[in-house]
Amino acid sequence: MSVLLDFVYLLAALLASPWIAYRLITRGDWRGLSARFGAGLGPQLSGSIWLHGSSAGEIALLVPLVRLLDESKVSHPVVISAYSATGIAAARRTFPDRNVIVFPFDLSFVVRHLLRRLDPRLIVIVESEYWPNFLRAARRRKIPVAVINGKISERSQRLYARTGFVPMLLRQLSLIALQTDAYEQRMRALGVSRELMRVTGNMKYDLARLPEASGRAQLLREQLGYRTNDSLIIGGSVHEREDAALISAFRQLRSDHPRLGLVLVPRYPTDARRVELLAVSAGFSVVRKTAIDRGECAAPGRSSILVVDTIGELRGLYGIADIAFVGGSLFYRGSNKGGHNMMEPAVYGIPVVFGAFNYSFQDTARELVDAGAGFEVRDVDALTDMLRRLLDDESLRNSSGQRAAEVISAGQGATQKNFELLMPLIDAAGLRLPASSLSPTMPPALNDAE
Repeated sequence: MSVLLDFVYLLAALLASPWIAYRLITRGDWRGLSARFGAGLGPQLSGSIWLHGSSAGEIALLVPLVRLLDESKVSHPVVISAYSATGIAAARRTFPDRNVIVFPFDLSFVVRHLLRRLDPRLIVIVESEYWPNFLRAARRRKIPVAVINGKISERSQRLYARTGFVPMLLRQLSLIALQTDAYEQRMRALGVSRELMRVTGNMKYDLARLPEASGRAQLLREQLGYRTNDSLIIGGSVHEREDAALISAFRQLRSDHPRLGLVLVPRYPTDARRVELLAVSAGFSVVRKTAIDRGECAAPGRSSILVVDTIGELRGLYGIADIAFVGGSLFYRGSNKGGHNMMEPAVYGIPVVFGAFNYSFQDTARELVDAGAGFEVRDVDALTDMLRRLLDDESLRNSSGQRAAEVISAGQGATQKNFELLMPLIDAAGLRLPASSLSPTMPPALNDAE
């Protein structure tokens, strides 16, 4: 099987060689090519705990888990891997004192080399990345593999059911900790045993925490020139056309709410110039966040639209707002795209408005809507109407914000639950213990039968 997979991979690489060459040349991917073959692993390890997240989002979820491992005094070295370029950069930035590696090509001889060098006693995969040669090699070495924060879409379930190959891999795992009951049902429909699965919640909720200094948001609001009786709308991670929609809504709402302010945070800071021109053409003055930071101009308050052209400030800026719109959701961008993190504003206790296209955060969107804490809008007119309703009705604004914070609080704790499930696997690594020897809340490790 491994030889056949290697042949398929190499054939696919040959067919895609023009595209691969383009990426290597234009995007600089050639710099990490040797690492994909297992180079630069550092010294030989013994009994490591290997944590893998494909992209930057999954790497972020590992932060509280690694903290729990440290607090538990686990003595085994921790290895962090990522597959995408952004994930690798995020891992190196987030875990500078850890052994961070590039996840290898799924060629049998490459993954065998990595498993020998890193000698993991446990492999933990965040969400859903199932490389067949890697998983089969881990199984042959009797290394337990756990999936945490697992998920599976209806589309993936249908695809997996047709091939039968991925379900076979899933049945070989030692633990699948899933976000929701719906994901567990889809896994069971693929033939995955209930004994291998636990529903522990979404670890993303554990990242949505208020800053330690409770007055920090209020101080930032004052520093940016907004008064206590001003009303402030923030558009977070807005994409093209969404920025125009918010500017249009702002123009209409200002007549009835003269103390209204607007903050726009483009998803990509490089879009700031385009957003600025849109606002100016609509008759508004604009101030950029970098200009304030450099002391080139005063904080605008509600007299100007604030365009945030910096990175990493959105989470804190949500705390200064009265209403949040979370972008990437108002217009269709693809069947597997849509939405951004609506937990970040919700934790501050403010109502959250978003569009209908929330592929990446559909469970959170549903929970917020069901609780009366979030509001889904279908088009630009509905967005304007919803913002007007929240501005006009202070009671609705306050109550929905409170419920938003309650939804986030109720959803937290998945990381701790996953950690408690992983600890028996770390302690029993290399052993194939019967189910009766493990905690009743812990699924048994697999036996050796293929």
